[in-house]
Amino acid sequence: MTTTRTDTRRTGERKASAPRRAAERPASPAVRAPARGPAAAARARAPRIPFVLLILCLLGGALVSLLLLRGVIAQEAFAISSLQTQNRELSYEEQSLRGSVAHLETSERIAEEAEGMGMEQGDAPQFLDPDSGEVTGGTD
Repeated sequence: MTTTRTDTRRTGERKASAPRRAAERPASPAVRAPARGPAAAARARAPRIPFVLLILCLLGGALVSLLLLRGVIAQEAFAISSLQTQNRELSYEEQSLRGSVAHLETSERIAEEAEGMGMEQGDAPQFLDPDSGEVTGGTD
């Protein structure tokens, strides 16, 4: 008795068709396995070099611009600090001058200075009434 055994599973079909698919494709230079050696490594890295250099240049430019910007900001901060100090000093001077003016405007100081020049205080003022012709005020 002979028995034949048939395999109805699909895995058998896949195994059989897989070599056929590889054989159907033509071997193109782009699909071939990468060549090994120094020339192949240089060819594989060549497109990356300009990108890396571009990134490095951008980072360097950003660093230089940040340093210049910090320098300008520091210079402006110094100018602001200097102007604030000058403003404070001028404010103190203004307060001092206002105090001097207030002292010079007092009536006591003016009277003392007038007496020092030889001036005398006058008598009380007298007023003339034009209707009646009478003189009022003064030291009666």
